[in-house]
This record gives sequence, structure tokens and C-alpha cells, in this order.
Amino acid sequence: MNTGSRRQQYQQAQSADTPGWVLLCVTLALCLIALPCTILGFLAERFLARWLPWRLSFLLWFALLFASAFVLYNDYQQSLQHLIIRELADYMIAVRHYQTDLAHYPLRQLWAETWPVWLHTLLGIGVTGFWAELYANTRTDTARTLRQNQHHRERHAQRSQRWARRRTSQPAHLPDQIGGVMVIGVPIDDDQEEA
Repeated sequence: MNTGSRRQQYQQAQSADTPGWVLLCVTLALCLIALPCTILGFLAERFLARWLPWRLSFLLWFALLFASAFVLYNDYQQSLQHLIIRELADYMIAVRHYQTDLAHYPLRQLWAETWPVWLHTLLGIGVTGFWAELYANTRTDTARTLRQNQHHRERHAQRSQRWARRRTSQPAHLPDQIGGVMVIGVPIDDDQEEA
């Protein structure tokens, strides 16, 4: 009888700590602590991914990771820890007391304790941006890679054309020979010749 009740208690304890429940609690706690920081970090990474090559973007987010982690750690040691504990405790008390009766939650009090934590954690954009960079580059997105490569080739071709136009607009700077072939006059662009 004694071993049967122990087994039953052990099974109840295991069912109460299912990974889904723990994951939900961790996700909710992270949202309460750093939701705006997470959203802004992912948006900033997506914006910079359009304009910067992957290696430069990775280096930027890597540097920001350490800067943000250092600032957040110092802030956590000074005041952020107390704000987070108070915020999470008040949310747990409200959930325990009101459960699913959302109309009776003390929303003003909860919001008054949420927004200072969000303001403090905004400095962690470097951390979330770095994780967004890692997530974006671990997925193999062939179509996106091909589009980026095509975009880089087009920009390179446009830069080369601008450089060539600049060089040919000043005939004094034209060399007498290019690749062992004598240059006579200004080269004509094939696209303009057909039009």
C-alpha cells in the first residue's frame, strides 16, 4: 500500500511538470520581462539583413550581444532584479486569486509594474538581435540566398557602370591601350546602341 501511494504521488508530480506547461510558463515570463525588446530585436535584425552582408551583420550583432549583456547584467544587479521579482510575484498572485476572471484583474497595477521592466530590458536589443541573426542564418533558405546573390550582382554591375561612365566622361583620363588593344574614341554602350 505504501509503495502504491508513492508511485501515484510520483506520477502526479511528473504529470504536473510536463514540458508543455513549463515551456508555457517560461514563454509567459519572458513576455512579461522583455516583449518589446524581443520584437524590436527581431525587427532590427530583419531590417539590417537587407542592407548588410551576412558577415558584417553577424559581427555587428555579436558586438552588440556583449555590450547588451554587460549593460543588462549591471542593471540586473542594481535594480532590475527587484523589479522583475515584484512584477512576476504580482502576476502570480493575480492569476492565483482571479484565475480566468480577466475582468477583475488589477490591470493598472500590473501595467504599472510591467512597463518599467520593459524599459530596463530595452537595452537587451543586442541579445535578441543576435539570436534572431543566428536563427535567420541557420535555416537554409535557397530562394532567399539566390535573391540576395542576384541583388548583390546587380548592385555590383550598377557600380561598375557608374565607374565606367565617370571614367569615359573625362576623355583625358582614357588610357591609350586596354589589354594590349589601342583605344580610339569613347566606347559605346550596347544597350544604348540598340535603343
